[in-house]
Amino acid sequence: MTRNKKWQGKTGGGSFGQKALFFYFKHGSISVAYAIVSVVILLYLIVNYSATKSIYSYFKKRQKYSVFRSILSTYRNHYIFGKTLIDKFAMFAGRRSSYSVEVVGQEYFDAIIQNPNTGAIIINSHVGSTEMAGYFLKQNVKKLHAVVYGGEAAEMQKHRDRILAEHNVEMIPVVDGFSHVFAVHNALKNFDLVSMAGDRVYEGSKNVEVMFLEAPAQFPISAFQLAVKLNVPVLALFVMMSGHKKYTVYVHSITVEHSPETSQQQRIQNYIQAYAAYIECMLELYPLQWFNFYDFWKK
Repeated sequence: MTRNKKWQGKTGGGSFGQKALFFYFKHGSISVAYAIVSVVILLYLIVNYSATKSIYSYFKKRQKYSVFRSILSTYRNHYIFGKTLIDKFAMFAGRRSSYSVEVVGQEYFDAIIQNPNTGAIIINSHVGSTEMAGYFLKQNVKKLHAVVYGGEAAEMQKHRDRILAEHNVEMIPVVDGFSHVFAVHNALKNFDLVSMAGDRVYEGSKNVEVMFLEAPAQFPISAFQLAVKLNVPVLALFVMMSGHKKYTVYVHSITVEHSPETSQQQRIQNYIQAYAAYIECMLELYPLQWFNFYDFWKK
């Protein structure tokens, strides 16, 4: 990865390696995998200098840690991220019973589920491990359509689709063209749920700048633009590792006050600023679980 390279909208990893991982996590020890990752991360920190530098900068500039604490936190950040990946593979392999979960804000989720006359947009971020919500928040009332970027290995797609389909979750892959846009609109018009990322800026996305951790940062507008245009509620969702094989799901309702004279653009801006504030709250509780491995604040 070059120093100025932007996020490309997909994760790496080959099909063969992922098949091997699925086999291991179906039969092997999760704790042993944690121990292996704790060592492998040291090499990763050196090889992926750009990501390492970005995370170090986050701790030094945004969290205002000392040099030593920033270095230590950079390692711990990568280690926790590695553990969340292991847990995700373990979920794919059918190890759900190995984990415990607590849900904070379940009432916000239930209120949407129980209302037959509205859909909702669920905004996720790369703080914590949001995809795990698909395994923890199981319901059979409304279908959840998760917008995901194409390009994943076939093995990853197969296991992800199989497990999440059992929890009433369906993928909307973002590919060339506008098919995913129509799929999102149709889902909301059918009063379903749509999950979209609210913190990833990529080539071609429309963004606005808001204050985030005391510095200006770019956020994409697509999810909030839809919410304003279609007048649907917005929930912020975070899934944080809160202990050994334990996760806490946080659900928030994003509400902002608008006057009749407020322009559509200003409403979008207000939504995004409120969402950024929720992310700040999560990072105050879990500063080590910032998983945007690039310079988020670089203009």
